[in-house]
Amino acid sequence: MTSYVTDGTVGPWAKEKLECLGKYLHAYTTILRKQQWCEGFIYLDAFAGAGKAPLRQYDKADQEENLLLNVAGYISEEEAEAETYVHGSPKVALNLEHPFTEYIFIEKNADRVSELTEIQKEYGDKRKITLLEGDANEQIQNHLLNAGGYNWKKYRAVAFLDPFGMQVPWSTIEAIGKTGAVELILNLPVGMAIQRLLPKSGQFSEDQRKKLTEYFGSPDWESVVYEEKNDLFGMLKTKKHDAGEQLAKWYQKRLKEAYGYCPKPRLIKNTRGTHLYYLLWAGANSTGAKIASDVLKQGTAV
Repeated sequence: MTSYVTDGTVGPWAKEKLECLGKYLHAYTTILRKQQWCEGFIYLDAFAGAGKAPLRQYDKADQEENLLLNVAGYISEEEAEAETYVHGSPKVALNLEHPFTEYIFIEKNADRVSELTEIQKEYGDKRKITLLEGDANEQIQNHLLNAGGYNWKKYRAVAFLDPFGMQVPWSTIEAIGKTGAVELILNLPVGMAIQRLLPKSGQFSEDQRKKLTEYFGSPDWESVVYEEKNDLFGMLKTKKHDAGEQLAKWYQKRLKEAYGYCPKPRLIKNTRGTHLYYLLWAGANSTGAKIASDVLKQGTAV
């Protein structure tokens, strides 16, 4: 379980992710606001969290590494505050030079909902904000894809899915892609939640296998991660040494098939070089894909 879930803090690598998000959203809104056919463009944050989160403190060696992760000023309005806090994704999106015409924030945690309510009041006369409390998958289906009633020939959207684990199954990813109008920015937690469910032995309970298949939307994940080799005792199932990279490549391919475009993802590491997750973009627009590729290529990609 991540520290944000347990104590509300985030690691310095969160800045890297938010910088990518901010750069893409800036380009997106700059382009969309000039399109006469577009009646509105929406930002949906499915795991919105709070307005800001304290950065965890590290020893001297880690602090020196953290200097490499400094980001552009639009993430934080005050440089002094940026030393100990990072503005979360809602503030990144709300503080854009050219804001979205509508914002949808989804959050399940009651305390963070309270903080988002304060943000909603703060920006109430400047931004159109809808705050939804509950399960992200249900709210996406109910509000964005159904009850929202958006005409996707005239509306566009960006959905930011940054869960703490495997909370977003492929069924949600696929449903968003079917609109042909919603671009996706996704955290694929290969180095965190997913790896913990992939033992070297390849032995799973039925519940574990079912959970992974629902998440990936296909049973083929198993052949991507594991291989069978002959030894003195017969066929032995073993985990591939580059299982994480192979999963990311495979998932990227599936996103490309579902959305149309999905450039190489960015690998996010912690200050000790441990792989945490991949940041991916998927969408039906070639211009968006070019911009996303430029934003994501600054980090190590698959």
